[in-house]
Amino acid sequence: MSVSYTVVGEDALPVAPIEAYLVHLVAAGKAPATVKAYAQDLKDLFVWLGQRGQDFAEVELEDLAQFVAWLRRPVELRQPGVFVLPGSPSALDAATLLRKRATLAGFYRFHAVRGSAKAVLGGATPGVRHATGDYLPVLAHTMRGPVEHSPLRLPAGGRKRPRELSDDEVTLLQDACLRLRDRFLVTLLYESGLRIGEALGLRHADLDPAEEAVHVVPREDNPNLARVKEMKARSVPVRGYLFQRYADYLDVEFGELDSDFVFVNLWRGHRGAAMTYSAVADLELRLRKRTGVDDLTWHALRHTYATRLLRSGTPIEVVAELLGHESTETTKSIYSHLTLGDYRRILTESGVLDGGPVA
Repeated sequence: MSVSYTVVGEDALPVAPIEAYLVHLVAAGKAPATVKAYAQDLKDLFVWLGQRGQDFAEVELEDLAQFVAWLRRPVELRQPGVFVLPGSPSALDAATLLRKRATLAGFYRFHAVRGSAKAVLGGATPGVRHATGDYLPVLAHTMRGPVEHSPLRLPAGGRKRPRELSDDEVTLLQDACLRLRDRFLVTLLYESGLRIGEALGLRHADLDPAEEAVHVVPREDNPNLARVKEMKARSVPVRGYLFQRYADYLDVEFGELDSDFVFVNLWRGHRGAAMTYSAVADLELRLRKRTGVDDLTWHALRHTYATRLLRSGTPIEVVAELLGHESTETTKSIYSHLTLGDYRRILTESGVLDGGPVA
């Protein structure tokens, strides 16, 4: 099942410049959640343009700086004629503003290539790879030189990294699960580093007790819209005890249900239907309340898995593959917070800091 989004104007028709870009994102294989976020960002842009009576193709860099200032306002104050005191706190955090900036950059690059606007945030380099996709027009391969970066500045900080969970917190989290299904889900994420969407898309055939591995298989037809990021397949070795947790879940709770999906509804909704993102979001909230770990997220388990591998001396190339990252640069940018002590211990254990001639 394919899902996409659009933005309609006051005439109840799709806003053509946005629609063209969203169609491109879908064709490029972007996840429905990504397309939805971009649609929301561009809706904000066109609401702001409508208030100013300005066409999107006439926007200059200075205009977008004003748009960012408008975004920082609370929604109820984003009205013409409303004055906001300088220095007022931003209604959006730095990570959200950065994402919206990336949306604008991709949107205007796309329309620059089509000749319907200029790349006000992307310099003079239409056709290079950019933050919102892999759009490469004809003759892009002939371009040379570095990418010109936008001078529009946003607050420092970026996306807040999830916190690494301690062993005690992981145990607390597992013990807070009232169902074997939920306990298995927590254990799976901790032992494999899967994204929550990848876990929701797992079929029974993807769990391999003989090889003690979990196979992440990209699929387009998941009814719960679960998705493997970038559609990148991989296999992750895991410890054998994970399959005992899986067997316990099957024997006691899954029983005779007829479903290919590993994680299914057992008590609410249609029994045997694949669990949805909203269902696991509710579970995450319940586990926070039971454990008192307010900053608990499913992604924190993935983050803990990766940090554990790096601290054990696992080469970053291997960690990147196990996480399903496109490149080691992604892994480095996320896990650059390992301490000097971590690196010293890894080098000592590998023998790099011991022995050898002294100059």
